[in-house]
Amino acid sequence: MTRDQLIRMENDVVRALTRALELAHPHLEGHSERVASYAVAIGCELGLSKATLRGLRLAAALHDIGMLGLSNELLTVTPLSPEQWHQIHEHPRLSVQLVGRIHRFRELALWIECHHERWDGSGYPHGWRGEQIPLPARILAVAEAFDGMRTEMPYRPAYSEARAVEEIQRGAGALFDPRVVQAFLKVQPLLQPVGRE
Repeated sequence: MTRDQLIRMENDVVRALTRALELAHPHLEGHSERVASYAVAIGCELGLSKATLRGLRLAAALHDIGMLGLSNELLTVTPLSPEQWHQIHEHPRLSVQLVGRIHRFRELALWIECHHERWDGSGYPHGWRGEQIPLPARILAVAEAFDGMRTEMPYRPAYSEARAVEEIQRGAGALFDPRVVQAFLKVQPLLQPVGRE
């Protein structure tokens, strides 16, 4: 199998998995693709290597794949009980279980597992802080949070672009790596995903 064929097969696998996620949870339609676009743009601004950017794109596309293991009701009910929050907090580990079964994607597992870690140590699943968190995971955290805020959810309307940018800025140094936030602020005005005003 040539390298081009292998890459095409990897892309097909990623597209199939993300489509399965969108069918199971329609409010997530396009989320993975948009997060991948933001993450790669941030990574480019930070000067990551071509190989790391490719891995980042795949990890971003697959970061929420563990939500296939959660019921749609769990993602649409509000307010959530402590037990329901615990189930939702397990989705990064569920994502790792799925991604880890694909040998070529195993190196992405830690980045995916840590995309809800926070700069100040308040995240999950490990409670890591600062540079304990792999840089690609810190990039995913910002990209995912921004698109999550810009996406209408069953329990709240979408934030405006200005409000979402403001929330990311406010989170710098607490929730998010300040350097990643600065890179995001440089590239975000250039990114206008399809379906956004």
